[in-house]
Amino acid sequence: MKILLIFFTFYLISAAEKYIDVTGYSGGSVLVDSKELWFSANSKYMTRLSEWRAMINYKKHYKWINEGRFTLFQNDEGNLMIYIRDLNQRDAGRYMIRVKDKWSIDMILNVKEDSCCKVSKRVMLNIGKSATFSFEYSFNHIHDPEIIFKEGKDSIETIYSRWKKKERFSISDEKHKNLFTVRITGVRPDDGGVYLCGVWIDRHSYSYSIINTVHLHIIDSCCGASETVRVNSGETAAFSCEYSKEQKSLRKIIFKTRNEIIDEMISTTEKWYQKERLSIYDNRQNLLSVRITAVTPDDGGVYLCGVWINRHSNNYYIITTVHLRIITKVGVSSVSSYSGGRLMIKCQHPQYKTNPKYICKESDGCSERKSPGVQDEWMENGDVSLYDDTRAGVLMVFFRELKAADAGTYRCGVKVSDYTERFTEIQLSVKHDAKYPLVVTKTAFIGEVHITCQIPEEHKVHFCKEDDNHICQNISSSKVTEMSGSSERNEERVVTVSISNVSVRDAGVYWCGAETRDTDLTFISLNTQIQLNLITKVGVSSVSGYSGGRLMIKCEHPQYKTKPKYICKESDGCSERKSPGVQDEWMENGDVSLYDDTRAGVLMVFFRELKAADAGTYRCGVKVSDYTERFAEIQLSVKHDAKYPKRVTESVYLGGEVIITCQIPEEHKVHFCKEDDNHICQNISSSKVTEMSGSSERNEERVVTVSISNVSVRDAGVYWCGAETRDTDLTFISLNTQIQLNLIMPPVVRREGESAEIICPYDSIYKSKPKSLCKGKCSTRDRNPLSETVREEKETKTDRLTLKDDVTASVFTGTITALTAEDAGKYWCAVTLETELNYLHTHLMVIMNEELNLTKYEGDDVSIQCKHQDEDQKSFCKAHEASMCVKDGVSLETIRDDRFSFSDESSAGVFTVNITDLREEDSGIYWCGDHVITKVCLEVNKRASDRIITSCIFVTLLLMGASVLFLYKLGYIKTQDQHPSPDRTEVSGGEAFHAACDYENIRDVRQCVVVGTEETVLYSTATRPTDSSDTHNTLYSKLQLPTNPSDGLLYASVHFQKHDESLSDAKVTSNKEDFYCNYTTVSPRMSLN
Repeated sequence: MKILLIFFTFYLISAAEKYIDVTGYSGGSVLVDSKELWFSANSKYMTRLSEWRAMINYKKHYKWINEGRFTLFQNDEGNLMIYIRDLNQRDAGRYMIRVKDKWSIDMILNVKEDSCCKVSKRVMLNIGKSATFSFEYSFNHIHDPEIIFKEGKDSIETIYSRWKKKERFSISDEKHKNLFTVRITGVRPDDGGVYLCGVWIDRHSYSYSIINTVHLHIIDSCCGASETVRVNSGETAAFSCEYSKEQKSLRKIIFKTRNEIIDEMISTTEKWYQKERLSIYDNRQNLLSVRITAVTPDDGGVYLCGVWINRHSNNYYIITTVHLRIITKVGVSSVSSYSGGRLMIKCQHPQYKTNPKYICKESDGCSERKSPGVQDEWMENGDVSLYDDTRAGVLMVFFRELKAADAGTYRCGVKVSDYTERFTEIQLSVKHDAKYPLVVTKTAFIGEVHITCQIPEEHKVHFCKEDDNHICQNISSSKVTEMSGSSERNEERVVTVSISNVSVRDAGVYWCGAETRDTDLTFISLNTQIQLNLITKVGVSSVSGYSGGRLMIKCEHPQYKTKPKYICKESDGCSERKSPGVQDEWMENGDVSLYDDTRAGVLMVFFRELKAADAGTYRCGVKVSDYTERFAEIQLSVKHDAKYPKRVTESVYLGGEVIITCQIPEEHKVHFCKEDDNHICQNISSSKVTEMSGSSERNEERVVTVSISNVSVRDAGVYWCGAETRDTDLTFISLNTQIQLNLIMPPVVRREGESAEIICPYDSIYKSKPKSLCKGKCSTRDRNPLSETVREEKETKTDRLTLKDDVTASVFTGTITALTAEDAGKYWCAVTLETELNYLHTHLMVIMNEELNLTKYEGDDVSIQCKHQDEDQKSFCKAHEASMCVKDGVSLETIRDDRFSFSDESSAGVFTVNITDLREEDSGIYWCGDHVITKVCLEVNKRASDRIITSCIFVTLLLMGASVLFLYKLGYIKTQDQHPSPDRTEVSGGEAFHAACDYENIRDVRQCVVVGTEETVLYSTATRPTDSSDTHNTLYSKLQLPTNPSDGLLYASVHFQKHDESLSDAKVTSNKEDFYCNYTTVSPRMSLN
């Protein structure tokens, strides 16, 4: 004390030579360069002036003076350095540092609070690895340079700085985080030690650094054998570490670490390192035993058993790693609930709000710990959901569906630190009762709903609503009130919960149960589930359709485009809901087809055939959520009317035009549609459709005419016509007229024994579908055995039938050879979908080789008997060709002549045509039958007297013609020498080459007269010249006009031969270059008929 008084007196007499102001941070250190010389021979002292307490008192040392946390030492430049470790607020104040007889300085030390500098780190690392450690510094020093020192035995060496860099050391600075990181690569044993890291502040006359401390321990091997020891708090922890015989003489070391940071070091030889309650026993053979009594949570951590290698400081060899976890049980509680029900457990840890929490089952040794993983968010983990509420320090565990296997003993705990935890023991029993859980479904409209449930009398009621994660914790209804009354036994009470002013938000699943509490635990056992469905009716509409007709309903939900949609009938409580099941695709569901159009938000419902049973009230709705839906009420009535549905069959040739008419109510919009392959009538796929309308007499219905022009194979099929009405978000299309549009190909007419080719064009969309050619419709019983099926790019053959499909041209063709009468008939082309689609037909007509020739006189009667098999195809017509009888011929039904009559003998398969009072114009070719055709040649001649007169006239005409020819021949001979080239004769319509010819009279031989067409044929035959020496050998004839005014155009069939060997009956066509013959011109006379 006397020395201090002397020093104070001296200090008052002589003021300090230098003033230093230094700032440090609580928990950190400061290193000050006084920039004054050390003077090894002089004593040093350091005193805190406010207390006149000597920190270092007149110590002499060559380089290093240390007293507790205060050190004075000499640096490499010979200056005195001041080092103060582990600063705290009490260290703040004024200090004097003095070298006796040389100099003294005053230092004011400021100590501030900042999180940057509070932690001293201990890092353990294997040899050869890279060491990385980071430090925070105060924002006030963001522009000051970083520096690293390392403590030696009696010095502190600068390792790395802006002006001094060392190999394998580097610094990176993240100034936006106030953080710099030190990295040492390829650490060696001599890298172990204490590092001082900080920022360097230069004040010209002095400098100082704000320091963080790192203890770097280098080990040769990590971490040997490893084991985990769990000990309840208050019990004794014991573990052993085995070492080799070579290591038995080395000093044994025990470290306690946390995440490679060494907390403390305990030695077996140096007693001051030993810790209370911890004992170590070395048997000096191969085993080191450690025992810790009455463990506390602070004892938890990682213990390293090692041997000390003396070559380097901070250099060890680790033989065993022990993870010691301290567990504290704070209580025991019991809870029971029902199998199938729900259970909420709330474990409260208010003093450890942000620490990780868990629940585990003791039967498996708590090996499977369930924890949320994240905080303040519900997370699923197996069959439970967990929520770590860091605001209240509560772990909520929700068993979503209790099972018998859930029964057992649990730990609901919190991880206080990495190696210490606390838990409460929970004994859970699961009861089985057919009564519970009780499941109730409530369906409510806007208004109020009442829910009842039963709970034990002594317990508090708990009513909650499941959220989207099926966690029942909060009630989100508008308003809930509770009323209760006890049962007869007074063991349970009935709780009634009333939710008023119900809104969409109230829909969902509710649970009702009992809540109990025990110390830091809350149990909520839920035994009654209430599913509350909220239904909103948005409107009522009415629609009617006809029994047997079609009906399309379109329900629009534009705000719920992708939500599931449905239609149901209220008469069965809407228990059978019909929905497409898939979106944007037509699907069948019973007797209706449905389409959920997600682009427009429309559900289309198509009744494929309305029945009386379809009448009733429907809901056409959308499922907005699992528990809310909206619907429009539809009142459907089905009317019975013999008039509807009207079914019409129209046939039209390819490329032609068809006109379809239908009737709809006057005030409604017309709807015309075509069935697709699924029998859904929605779009018109015809080439061109035009509509005209006119009202009926009563002005209640109007006739709609639809014209489809340029008909193609795509237009064949079934059409529907009806009325379309609209009501808010509903559209109704009632279809009452069905039109079957069949396509016709021109008839195929062939003779018996020939081949017939039937061509079937089809829509290209069916190229991969099987096709059929059938005699009779392919989907009916009258299929003919000749029917075959052909698939894409294949050819099907039988004895006489070949089918070939040309997918490139979209045509399949059937060829029938060696035609017989049985082959004749109506053939249909069909595509096989779910059923046969008959879309086109043609008639195959077989002309029998056997003909019927009849000769009659005018005034006679004749009966012609014809065979038939098809009631609809009986025909008797007069035409050049049989094909004209199908398309352009005059059939018996269109003859307006009383002389013709018709009788049918269906049982005999024949019909008879009777013609009375025959006339010459009745002569001609007739075709008789159905598809099997017989050619009838009828010749009606005049009586004998008429023939004489006619013959005279004809002979006169021939003589006149012969005279003219004779005179012409004489004139030609005279001029032949003067005109050696062929002469020209003017004919009607042009010129014709001719030469001198011999000829004879022509004998008229009438073969067959065709009457009733545009032209009448007169056949004549020319005979050869009698003079065979004629050099020209040309034969021609001149014809007189017929005497019968009913005859039409007269034809002369003339045979021209230049040589005898070329005589034949073949008809030839006149050509200017080929013939050298004169012939006459025959002027046509048109028939008035």
